[in-house]
Amino acid sequence: MRTRLSEAYAEFLAPYPWQIFLTLTFDRKRVRPNFSVLPQWTDKAFRRLILFFNERLYGPRYLRKTKHKGLVWARVSEAHCDGVLHFHAVLFSPSGPMPEDLIRAAEDWWSGHCGMARFEIPRSNKDVLRYLTKRVGDPERAELDLSWNFRKRE
Repeated sequence: MRTRLSEAYAEFLAPYPWQIFLTLTFDRKRVRPNFSVLPQWTDKAFRRLILFFNERLYGPRYLRKTKHKGLVWARVSEAHCDGVLHFHAVLFSPSGPMPEDLIRAAEDWWSGHCGMARFEIPRSNKDVLRYLTKRVGDPERAELDLSWNFRKRE
């Protein structure tokens, strides 16, 4: 059952030409004694990263200035075996490719504020989406979120 669901989500996300695949972990200094990280804190950190990208790509008032309203993203929150949360995500900029120096700056920003970051340019959209959605459907282990400006492309 879970395999079919993860394949369906991968197919749903496939029409976007995803430009960056992210793996984001949180520093263990920020975990509580039961090795969990507060979901509100992790979500806020991720949204600050998206804001970092949007402001550098489109300027501080990007919501007013752009028709597309910024980056489109899909994120899966996963729990490690010990319960510590981490994210896998894909990003797409509707206005064109993202500069390499911005990608490195965002990776450094995450590493300085939250934990370990790995940003990759996908070689295979299909493989990245299969990996992204591998645990979707297991309510104990993974949860999929989409950006508010996500629209299914035909």
